[in-house]
Amino acid sequence: MLDALSFLAAPFVMCLFIAAIHVYLGLHILERGVIFVDLSLAQVAALGATVAEVFGADEHGLLAHVAAMSFTAVGAAIFAFTRRARKSVSQEALVGVVYAVASAVTVLVLSGSPHGGDHIKDTLVGTLLLASWDQVLRDLVAYSLIGLAEIALAKRFIQISWHPDQAEAESKRVEWWDLLFYLLFGLVVTISVQVAGILVVFSYLIVPAVITSMFSKRIAVRLIAGWVLAVLASTMGLAGSWAWDLPTGATIVATFGALLLLAGIVRALVPRELSAT
Repeated sequence: MLDALSFLAAPFVMCLFIAAIHVYLGLHILERGVIFVDLSLAQVAALGATVAEVFGADEHGLLAHVAAMSFTAVGAAIFAFTRRARKSVSQEALVGVVYAVASAVTVLVLSGSPHGGDHIKDTLVGTLLLASWDQVLRDLVAYSLIGLAEIALAKRFIQISWHPDQAEAESKRVEWWDLLFYLLFGLVVTISVQVAGILVVFSYLIVPAVITSMFSKRIAVRLIAGWVLAVLASTMGLAGSWAWDLPTGATIVATFGALLLLAGIVRALVPRELSAT
């Protein structure tokens, strides 16, 4: 038992850090209706890192990180400066196109690599169990700095996410605020995907937001409830992975899926007048 706690301590703390910032960002993403934007930006970031590796960069080196963030910045700009076209062209469709193209190009880039399959697998489900305390500390510093920026800009970001028409009517610089939001969001996703993988990051981002939206419209209530759900999924996922010798990332994603199914059942059984507003 002590061996399990010692081995899983760093991965569990990493999950808590990921949950802390992704649950909040997930509320924005769900409200904006661009559900798969993190998958898209994560895949774009993965493409950037992959291209850097092909040219000889270390997988975890500075050059790979710079390449990943540079590609992510391009994706962020695409989503920010096409926001006003959402009334005629679905932004979610654009998100899907960017994801598909980035995925296809990544496969093409890796087609000649003998370890291409393993690389794609790690990108999807991550390597959480390999998280070290040094990595946890580095990511804590990064998440904290980004979190402070999110707090400082929260009022503007919330207006754009929850009241987009009003934000556009009051300011001609909404796209630039949106670009800043997506740059910060892309930076978070790029950091998280390197350790947790695309599917795990997507689950932390979207599932708590979807579940809490079934029962409340209040941001503060949804945020706190989302954190509780994310901690529960992290604990159950890591414990199940250890107990049954299952892939950690896939187990956490499956746990989030089970919680979403359970929430749907509860929502169907509980009268709406008893739920929070």
